Amino acid sequence: MNYLPRKEWTIKNAPLAISAARGTGIFPETLLAMAIVESQGKVNGSWFPGAGLVARKANNFFGIKKGVGWKGMTIDLPTPGDADKISTFRVYNNFEESAKDYINFLQKNPRYTKAGVFTAPSYQEQIIAIARAGYAEAPNYAAVITAVANSVKKNIANIIEPIQKNGKVVGILVAATIITMYVLRNKFENA
Repeated sequence: MNYLPRKEWTIKNAPLAISAARGTGIFPETLLAMAIVESQGKVNGSWFPGAGLVARKANNFFGIKKGVGWKGMTIDLPTPGDADKISTFRVYNNFEESAKDYINFLQKNPRYTKAGVFTAPSYQEQIIAIARAGYAEAPNYAAVITAVANSVKKNIANIIEPIQKNGKVVGILVAATIITMYVLRNKFENA
């Protein structure tokens, strides 16, 4: 399987992240950065988004485990760094489903609302709120995600900035971006 470097992966998936995040209070930068970090894996000595075991086997780009109430498909995978050496993860058809369910996961869990995730004025503060709410155990999690989000912001500024500055162009810009990315996605998949 061919994996895209971080920048190309970000550009390819930005329209899906923007669409999934619209109206939820989640910044696309947050969504993309977390997907990159949570899904990355090493291939031939280099790190690639989507190359991690859970992303490859389950299209689960956020490492979301089954949890109470999940009715969808699941898969058991090794988790050597966890207390449980095997964990049950949610399975999705694609990145877009994974992103939407990640947002849904945050929305349904009151600790994220209480931590201020959905009212954060910037993606930087949102990432800190997600970490504060206990999304990950690593003490430097917020710093790592923020560094990646800053890179994401640079890579997709021409998409995000017009949307955030001028609400009137949102529909046209997003539609054009989604169509362009769909064409490029098909080109990559059929190559």
